[in-house]
Amino acid sequence: MCVSAESLSSTEFEDLIRQKLPTALRDHTAFRFEIMDIIADVFATRDNFERLLEEIKELKEDGNRQFEEICQRFERVDQRFEKTDQRFEKMDQRFEKMDQRFEKTDQRFERVDQRFEKMDQRFEKMDQRFERVDQRFDEMARNQRDIQLTVSALGGRVGRGLEEIIKQTVEEFSGQTFKKIEHLWLRDAEGELYGVPADVEYDLYLEDTVNYVVEVKSHTKLGDVLNFHRKSAFAEKCLEKKIQPIIISVSVTETAKKKCKELGIELIARSVVQK
Repeated sequence: MCVSAESLSSTEFEDLIRQKLPTALRDHTAFRFEIMDIIADVFATRDNFERLLEEIKELKEDGNRQFEEICQRFERVDQRFEKTDQRFEKMDQRFEKMDQRFEKTDQRFERVDQRFEKMDQRFEKMDQRFERVDQRFDEMARNQRDIQLTVSALGGRVGRGLEEIIKQTVEEFSGQTFKKIEHLWLRDAEGELYGVPADVEYDLYLEDTVNYVVEVKSHTKLGDVLNFHRKSAFAEKCLEKKIQPIIISVSVTETAKKKCKELGIELIARSVVQK
C-alpha cells in the first residue's frame, strides 16, 4: 500500500521517520553523509567545541594576567599611600609638639594676664581715690566761687577778678564755653527804661551760640526781676541779637522765682525765701 507524506499527520510523519531513518542511515552511505552535513550545519562539531574551549581558556589566562597587573598596581599605590601616611604621621607628631609649646606659651600669657588684671584692679582703686579727691577739689572750688559771688553780690558790684568766676558759673550751668565776656554798658538816649536818658549797666555779657546778660544780686525780689526783664529786652534791641537773661543771687523770694520762670529768665540762687 502506497501512502503519501501529505496524507499523514505530523505525529504519524514523525513516527515514520523514527522507524525508517536508522535503517536508511545504516544501509545507504551517501544518505548518511548527507544527513551528517545537514546536522553539521545546525550543530557545532567536536572541533568547534575544542576551539571554543581553547578561546575561553586564552580569555581566562589573559584576564588573570590583567588582574595580576591590576593587583600589582594597587599594591604599588598602597605602598605609596603607606609612605604618605608615614609622612603625615611625622607631621602630626611635629604639630603635637608645637601644640604643646603653644599650650605652655598660653599658660605663661595667662599668668601675665592675671598679673595685669591685679595691676588693673589696683589702678582702678587708685582712680577711684583720685576721683574722690577731684570731687572734693571741685566741691571746694564751687564753694569758694559761691563765697566770692556772695561777697560780690553783697558788695553790689562785680569786679574784674570775679568776671572769670561768673563765667565759670554760667558755663557750668549752660554747658557752653564762652570766648567773649565783658562788662556791658548801653546808652538809653531816648529814656526808654527810666524815662530819662541814661547809661544802662549789665554786670556781665557772655557771647557764644547763646548770648547771656548776667545780673548778680545779694537778694532778688519781684521788682528786680521785672526791671532786669526790661533791661534784657533793651539789650536785645540794641545789640540786635537774641539774649538769654540770667540772675545769680544769694537768695530770691518765692514770687520772684515764679516770675523768672514765667518770663524765661534763668535763675541761679542758693536759697528761696517767702518775702
